Amino acid sequence: MADIKWVRWALGGAAAAAAVGALALLLAPRPVPVDVGTARLGPIAQTVADQGLARVREAYLVAAPVSGRLERVDLHVGDQVIAGTTVVARIRPASADLLDPRARAQAEASLAAADAAVGAAQAQREQLAAQARKAEADLGRVRILAGKGFAARQTLDAAEAEARASRAAVRAATAQLEVSRSQLAVARAALLGPEAGGGRTVAVTSPASGYVTRVLQESEAPLAMGAPLLEVSDQRGLEAAIEFLSQDAVRIAEGMPAEIYDWGGLGTLPAVVRRVEPQAFTKTSALGVEEQRVRVLLQLTGPAATWARLGPGYRVWGRVILRQAPRALKAPLGALVRADGGWAVYRIEGGRARLAPIKVGALTDREAEVQSGLAAGDRLVVFPSDKVRDGARVKERAVTAN
Repeated sequence: MADIKWVRWALGGAAAAAAVGALALLLAPRPVPVDVGTARLGPIAQTVADQGLARVREAYLVAAPVSGRLERVDLHVGDQVIAGTTVVARIRPASADLLDPRARAQAEASLAAADAAVGAAQAQREQLAAQARKAEADLGRVRILAGKGFAARQTLDAAEAEARASRAAVRAATAQLEVSRSQLAVARAALLGPEAGGGRTVAVTSPASGYVTRVLQESEAPLAMGAPLLEVSDQRGLEAAIEFLSQDAVRIAEGMPAEIYDWGGLGTLPAVVRRVEPQAFTKTSALGVEEQRVRVLLQLTGPAATWARLGPGYRVWGRVILRQAPRALKAPLGALVRADGGWAVYRIEGGRARLAPIKVGALTDREAEVQSGLAAGDRLVVFPSDKVRDGARVKERAVTAN
């Protein structure tokens, strides 16, 4: 009987142990499925990037050299022009203003008065000319008598003075007649209206070779001297004006290598920092936050054929390379997490995630330079979820084929 009792106790204990083990297996945490990346050696560059606009380095604004009436401009945006050869605009003399009835009546009255003044001046001149001819004839007779001794010297001097005065009076009358005729011409000009034409047309040529990028005045219209007509740009000097945050711009210097990306074409376009403008400006972001930004000019350096379809005003993204490391230890950017005010990663050791603090150098949009805390070949959890903790069991998520 004692043996049977012990057997029962043994069977019961084994059953209880099996139940406890099964319950422990059911309640034990399962490994968390995670994406896995690897730390590896390779080149990396520390960069800053932002967006901006393409623009031409040199643009020439063509203005009207004289006042007048512009003929319709035949050029359009994109047309090619040659410096000193291509006529970009033609300017005719301005037309006269329309006369209202009162102004026309006054002008006609002034014309009649000027015409009468011409007649009076002409009659006065003819009268003085007749007197001058008589004085000349008298002088001739006195000279003959004086030569024969029948006229006194005083009489001859008086005749000569009279002749000289008469000639001077004729010259004065002639001048007055010209003045009256000029006044008559002015009075006639006051009656001219827009129907009167004539005058020399001024041809305006392009100041530089390139393309028309803006037409500011296309239709025929009166304009004043200095009025802007169109803009000519040389696209061979195309550059990108990128608006960086001021805290990024302070790390950029002229001459640094750069590149243009996401510009609509294939690949990236090599460039170099030409200028960092010294003055920042305030710009409101899409979220309504005021930001201080600095315009950095990136000069394209590659063959012009690679960016031939890129034009002024196009939206582009620019990246300035601050530092390059040809052989650096890199980790996927998604593996980085914040821990104790610094950076860390979850390194997979023996099927468990171990939190490893690291020191980070350059950051790109995909990778991070690890200066300490990792070794090449370490397997890391990428984009860890809130279930991943230090010491948690993990397993690599299976990749399903599409």
